[in-house]
Amino acid sequence: MTKAVPPTREELASAVERQNEYEANVPRTGRQVSEVRDRILRDWREANEKGEGHPDVQSFIRSVAASASVTNEDRGDVRAFWSYKSQPEGSTEVVEHRYVAQACGESRGYQVLEDSPAGRRLDSYHLWRPEVRQMLTRDFDVPSKEAVDLAPEVWSTVSRRYAEEAKGPVVVFAADIGEESVLGKDELPQLLAHERVGKDGVEFALPSPRHGHLPPEIDELIADDPVRCQIRMEDFDPKKTTPKEFAQKLAAVSVPENRREEHQAAIARLMSADSYPELNEPRGPDRAHGFMVAVDIPDRVPSQRPAEHLGHGVINPVPELAPRTAGVER
Repeated sequence: MTKAVPPTREELASAVERQNEYEANVPRTGRQVSEVRDRILRDWREANEKGEGHPDVQSFIRSVAASASVTNEDRGDVRAFWSYKSQPEGSTEVVEHRYVAQACGESRGYQVLEDSPAGRRLDSYHLWRPEVRQMLTRDFDVPSKEAVDLAPEVWSTVSRRYAEEAKGPVVVFAADIGEESVLGKDELPQLLAHERVGKDGVEFALPSPRHGHLPPEIDELIADDPVRCQIRMEDFDPKKTTPKEFAQKLAAVSVPENRREEHQAAIARLMSADSYPELNEPRGPDRAHGFMVAVDIPDRVPSQRPAEHLGHGVINPVPELAPRTAGVER
């Protein structure tokens, strides 16, 4: 296994520095957007001079996502993945997990998509920015809807390729995982189906947040890496789901052999309640036994994670439909 230990204070400080530097160079002014335009135009022309023959700029950008290398030749085999942002223990401020992954990638030799040739080039185009989308429509005659759809399309393409290239266990920098994030929608499904990765080859470098509306023993179960990589935050959203709906999602999850009894007990416990407040009411000894024959329901165990990490543990977990910076919701 990769021994995906949490980032050090030095790595977190490097991540914050990277974030500040990147944000300072995000194209917001007309001059900055023109620089992005000129970069895209130059790269497009160079590709066509090599005989690639891309008729329009959007086809060129798609070709970068589909064929440029997703491997940094100066790094090792372990690939890092990320999504959203938080304030990890030891960090002075909230930081996007992208920069934590990059800081750890540099110090530990991990592959990181944004540090690969394909990732660096797409990142430099800032396709998520509304100013850049407007520029593509104005200067390159890209239809406005296509300009909006281009960023999620190409990052989905390149992210799937990046996951396909995994050679073994991977490290994930994330708290909870959104079902519409690139990590949740594109990368993890690819990794779970990968013969060299699978659920046992996905390790999380950041602790799972404590979800106060779930009983501690269920929260501990879904914090276990092989289970955690299959669960999405929408599966147990207290505003949009019921315990029984979560039970149905949890029942479809493949768990390690040593956690199957806990898995069955958790499903039974969830099926016993119609709401999350009811789920956390004091229970009699046989409350859930009627839903799962021959299963002993364990008493609650204290959470090993800090009690202050309540809720989803992410800052502004907006789906990838409207990220603020390149790949921000990956």
